[in-house]
Amino acid sequence: MPTRPSLELIALLAALIGDAYVLVFVDDPWRRLLLGLLLLAVIVWSSARIGVLDLITGAPAEPVYKRRFVRLRGQVQQLLDEIRRLNWMAVDVERGFRSRDAAAQEMDVIEARLKTIIEEIRGTAGQISSELDEESEPEEEGPPAG
Repeated sequence: MPTRPSLELIALLAALIGDAYVLVFVDDPWRRLLLGLLLLAVIVWSSARIGVLDLITGAPAEPVYKRRFVRLRGQVQQLLDEIRRLNWMAVDVERGFRSRDAAAQEMDVIEARLKTIIEEIRGTAGQISSELDEESEPEEEGPPAG
């Protein structure tokens, strides 16, 4: 802890104000460079004496909340993926990229998968995931190609 924090604080504020003045009002580039470096040395010295770096690094960071229901989140993501597939299947039929019969068969498969996922979600709901589940959480994916 410095013995005279008020002196260092005054020096820091004066150097900051002086440096701002030099940057704005001094036209000669060499004079601006020399005065700016001199004032920068005062800024670094006084901030080190005050302990500005300790204040900045010692500030409490925002708490990181870990997801508690990772397995459930993964199943909901699967559900959304299947719904997207169902939607794109219908869009493909409308655009004429697929026949109605082939699309209907594929939509039946997707519908059965959706029912299975919903049954799995019922069993997983409310279960807090372990740390192992959190480490294996899948990354967010972009929209499906197609």
